[in-house]
Amino acid sequence: MAELGPEEGRALCEALEGPAPTSVRLHPQRPCRWSGAEAIPWSPAGRYLTERPSFTLDPAFHAGAYYVQEASSQFLAHVLAGEEVAGKRILDLCAAPGGKTTLYASLAGSDGLVVANEVNRQRAAVLADNVRKWGLGNVAVTVNEPAQIAVLEGWFDIVAVDAPCSGEGMFRKTPEARDEWSENNVKICAVRQAEILREAWKTLRPGGLLLYSTCTFNFTENEGVLRDFSVWAAGETEPAERIAVDPAWGVVCGAEGDFQTFRFYPHKVEGEGFFAAAVRKRAAGGERR
Repeated sequence: MAELGPEEGRALCEALEGPAPTSVRLHPQRPCRWSGAEAIPWSPAGRYLTERPSFTLDPAFHAGAYYVQEASSQFLAHVLAGEEVAGKRILDLCAAPGGKTTLYASLAGSDGLVVANEVNRQRAAVLADNVRKWGLGNVAVTVNEPAQIAVLEGWFDIVAVDAPCSGEGMFRKTPEARDEWSENNVKICAVRQAEILREAWKTLRPGGLLLYSTCTFNFTENEGVLRDFSVWAAGETEPAERIAVDPAWGVVCGAEGDFQTFRFYPHKVEGEGFFAAAVRKRAAGGERR
């Protein structure tokens, strides 16, 4: 409320009490009965559904014909639309349950490789199951701490950090997130996010693209983390090619240093709360080795 102001804050709170939209992302090679449903404007394979079916009873779900993925998080497909992704090496550092992993796998294609890492072994099992259902065969699932992955120094073309967060963007979709939220948890998350981001940076090649995202609204876990990271990585970053966003989408665009930022509020977009940012690693000189 303090960051948005009373009027915007009230609109957000009202939206969080309303119904959550249901959306899916279609498999690039498999038929699906929802291919003709309303398209998500920033995700070519994304579709809004008019009602939420029982996905677990649908054979097409278990066959991997689609992935049940929140519309806002599919925006990363738009962020990468101007990037040469096919055939590239992509690291999804905080990958479970696999929505973004399968998105990157579709974009990377058969000549690409996605390393999907999840530190929690139980969540990694869910990730692996979703990767198997997607069935493209270009994903390796790992269970490592970010510092262990960081030994692959400069190996990846694209590194994505969907950081563990306080979950404010899930208040509507997951009511338990409200009970778990606290100001202290926000601070704890920000410290952890900063540590993960620094380790992720080591794995990115010069000239590569870093994606940072959370499902929370607050400045501390978003721009605050990016501001501290920019100080730590001074001289190593540069802006990525500008990513155009249609004003009709309702996405709040901004910048934090060299990062271009995108914030999704449920009272402005048809989706849940989400934050994303992109920056490029300077191609020559200055990178720590």
